[in-house]
Amino acid sequence: MTKQHRFIVLGTGGAFTYNVIKRLVEQEYKPAAYIQSGDKPHQTQASFANIELDILKPQSALSRLLQLYKIPTHYQLQLELQKFIKQLNIDFMLVACWPTLIHNDVILSISKAALNLHPSLLPKYRGIDPIINQLKTDDINFGISLHLISDTYDSGDIVLQQSLDSINNLDKSRIEKEAAKKGADLFIQAINTHQNPGWKLIKQRT
Repeated sequence: MTKQHRFIVLGTGGAFTYNVIKRLVEQEYKPAAYIQSGDKPHQTQASFANIELDILKPQSALSRLLQLYKIPTHYQLQLELQKFIKQLNIDFMLVACWPTLIHNDVILSISKAALNLHPSLLPKYRGIDPIINQLKTDDINFGISLHLISDTYDSGDIVLQQSLDSINNLDKSRIEKEAAKKGADLFIQAINTHQNPGWKLIKQRT
C-alpha cells in the first residue's frame, strides 16, 4: 500500500484477480485489504471410518501471494462492506471480477473513486465472460477498460482504456492474463493522476 493512496481490491479469486494483484504488488502498490466474494470455506475433517479421507488441497496461488505480502483477506458475506471501508479510510476501490452489483452506499463510502476493470474495450462486450464472447466473433481487437462503478453493469464513465498488443495466440487464459497486467497498470496510472492533472472521463454509449 502506498503512503499516498489507500485502496482495497475486490475479486472472485480466479486467475484475473490473481494477476491484477500480482502486478500491483510487483509495482509496490499493496492493497490495504483484499475482499473475496462469497463466504469463507469451511473445512471439515473426514472420519477415519471412511475408506477415502479428504486431503486438503494445496493453497491457491492467490492465497500464497496474499500471505507473502501480508495483505489482510476478508470475505464478502462475513463483513459489512460499507462500514469496513469507512473504518479503513479507503481512497480507492478496485474491482477485479465480482459476481454482483456494488451497492451505491458502498460506492459513496469510498473517498475518491470506486473502479472496475473489465477485459474488453467498452462499450463492447459488456457483461460476464467478455473474452469468451469476443472470441466467438471476428473481432481480434482485445483490450481492457478501467471505469467508474455505476448502478448498472459495466456502464460507468471510462477512466482509461488500452488495447492489448497483437495477440498471436487466441487463448482465453493468455488474453486474460495480459488484460489483468495492463489493467493493474491503468489503475496505478489512474490513482496517480486523479488530482493532477485529473481524469478526462468518457461517457459510454448506451
